[in-house]
Amino acid sequence: MLSSEVAQGRVYLEQMRHLAFDPSLVELRVSQQWEEQICRTIGRKITSINENLVSLLDRCQNCFYPEQRLPIQIFATPFAPHLKIDALCNLEADPITILIDVGRIIQPHWLNAVAHEYAHAQIGIAGHHPAFCSILTHLCLGLALPPPPPQGLPESQLQNWPPCQPTPDPLQFWLKD
Repeated sequence: MLSSEVAQGRVYLEQMRHLAFDPSLVELRVSQQWEEQICRTIGRKITSINENLVSLLDRCQNCFYPEQRLPIQIFATPFAPHLKIDALCNLEADPITILIDVGRIIQPHWLNAVAHEYAHAQIGIAGHHPAFCSILTHLCLGLALPPPPPQGLPESQLQNWPPCQPTPDPLQFWLKD
C-alpha cells in the first residue's frame, strides 16, 4: 500500500504534466523504487519549495509597475532526466506557468532561473532575441543579478543567462527526505 505522501506526490506530478506544454517533460523514467521516493519527497516538501519559488517570482514581479505585471504561477517539478533542462515557461497556459526543476540548480541560483523564465513570460514569446535581452537586463538590474554584457551575447549564451550552477546529481534533491 502506498503512503499518502507518495499518492500526493503522484497527483502533484500529474498536475505538473498538465501544466507543461508537453507532458513527457515531467516523465521521470526511473525505477519504481526511485519514483516512489521522489513522490514521497514531493508529498512532504513541495509546499515549502513552491512557497520559496513564489517569493522569488514576487521579487521579479516587483521589478515592474503593477499594471505591467502578468498573471504568472510557478511550481517546482522534476523534469525527465534525459532532457537536461532546468526550467521552462509555458506561455500557452492560463495563467502563464513557470516550471523549475530545482534539483538541477543549486538553491542560491534558483532566482537566476526564475528571472530568466520570467523574462520569457514578460516578452510573451519564446527565443532569446534583443527584446528578451532587454527585459532580462531590466530584471537582472532590479534583482542585483549580473546583467548580460552591454554589447550583448550570442543566443547560445543568452539562453543560459543569468548563469545557474548545476547540481552534480539532479535526482538527488528529489530522492532525499
